[in-house]
Amino acid sequence: MSKVFARSKIPKRTLPDSVKARMQPRGERPTDQATFVLPPPLKTTAGLERHDAPLTRQQATHLLRRTCFGAPLERVNLLTGMHAAEAANFLVDEALAMSSPDPPEWHADYPPWGAPQAVRRAYNDKQDDWFREYITSWIGEMLRGGLREKMTLFWHNHFVTERVTYFYTIMAYKYLAMLRTHALGNFRDFVVQVGINPAMLVYLDGNENTGAEPNENYARELLELFTMGETDRDGRPNYTQEDIVEISRALAGWYVDYGQFVPRIDYTATDTGEKEVFGQRGNYDFGSVHSVIFEQRPRQIAEFIARKLYAEFVYVTPDEIIVSGLADTFLANDFEIAPVMKALLQSAHFFEDATVGAKIKSPVELFIGTLKDTGPDSIPVAALQRIRQMMVNLGQSLLNPPNVGGWTGYRDWISTSSLPSRWQEMDTILKGGLPDLRVNLVPVAQGLVDPSDPLAVFKVPIALVEHMLSVSATVLSYDAPPDFHGDLDTFPIPDEVRNAPPHVADLTRIFLGSFPWYEWNLERQGIAYNMAQFLNYLTRLPEYQLG
Repeated sequence: MSKVFARSKIPKRTLPDSVKARMQPRGERPTDQATFVLPPPLKTTAGLERHDAPLTRQQATHLLRRTCFGAPLERVNLLTGMHAAEAANFLVDEALAMSSPDPPEWHADYPPWGAPQAVRRAYNDKQDDWFREYITSWIGEMLRGGLREKMTLFWHNHFVTERVTYFYTIMAYKYLAMLRTHALGNFRDFVVQVGINPAMLVYLDGNENTGAEPNENYARELLELFTMGETDRDGRPNYTQEDIVEISRALAGWYVDYGQFVPRIDYTATDTGEKEVFGQRGNYDFGSVHSVIFEQRPRQIAEFIARKLYAEFVYVTPDEIIVSGLADTFLANDFEIAPVMKALLQSAHFFEDATVGAKIKSPVELFIGTLKDTGPDSIPVAALQRIRQMMVNLGQSLLNPPNVGGWTGYRDWISTSSLPSRWQEMDTILKGGLPDLRVNLVPVAQGLVDPSDPLAVFKVPIALVEHMLSVSATVLSYDAPPDFHGDLDTFPIPDEVRNAPPHVADLTRIFLGSFPWYEWNLERQGIAYNMAQFLNYLTRLPEYQLG
């Protein structure tokens, strides 16, 4: 493995007490990370063999919702009819080809260490504003960026840091840029870069790890959370406490140069003695100890990461047969992430009916997905700022997970208190509460149903349900008005509707309210409000929380 940084003769900088006072301790990690009992795996029969049939609209929507937060109509139309392998390759290759977003204006505005105290204080006072600005820009990238940003968020919840612990927003920028760069790259190289990222060096005390006084925090999480987990699939320990101690010795000497927030190595603080890791002895340093980890525990690492990817993109409880197959792909491709994602996203297992709607949406997925599904052409910055705060209100403060274990997700996202809060925040989006933005479903409906169809009023509600929810309109329960309004003698309900399954009429009555069906059309004034009211009804269905 090549050296990750050149020798530095720059002396370490000691942070002033005024900065240390603004840095908070990392969140306390609970003994039992999850507060819920995992359900059994999904009952499916399909494996990693390719899904061969052309994708239906529902399957294309499912693929986009899982990989890109939401399913804009034009993207659904693009993927519908593709074979799964073609669609999976398209999404992954598109993500790989994306250029990095422009850095923020302040990305190289480093601390004015030699300046007067008032100048340094003014610089420190900018950090929170910069941070809010940066998170807002990331939310904008999620709306535009598809799979790359979904993978970036996934790795953020895997290689966790908390910005409150390292304070400087430029370090948050460099951390997120690293995640984005390696999100679909080589996992082994990714892990090496994580270990010397300035945010991580501060967060898990790499700054404090020296040969004379080893600090085990990063070495422990490197094994337990970042690469292999405590045990293998058969319950056997993957490492010992002695392995953690020896690895921490090998990692010693790296620190953050606060002049420009870059990692450097102090060779006087390294440990050049012999170490024993997984039964292998050698004078391991930072680079070579990573080689030992991947050489001695390849299967355990492959399965651990495959399990995490499955839980993120398919279901909270992994199917171990699928995990094993994904691990095979990981190993066959020398720990490249992209081939694993392609194998999963083109599989028959991914498109099994049981997987659709089997996830509980995180706040990010809820809000970003709603905006992508409803299709605003652009989102003003003021609206993005409000969405950022809405995510915080619901427990997902980006770049500030609760602890090194990250957000546990699944049922922890939903409670008797958080569900009404979700409804309230969705009301804000749908009823014009976002600054400079009003959701308009009319263009979406026009793309789903032919406006000139005389039965369009009966088709639009079903089309919107199928577009906005992960489950079929046929399986939902509706509290619908008892009958249609208006002059039904002169304008009777068409036979096509009376003879259709009950949900067709039920959904239309909910959709219309007191409006006569025969006066409704997509060009009529006030229809946008009517449709926003209907979507507000849909967002309060339990199934809307599923993705």
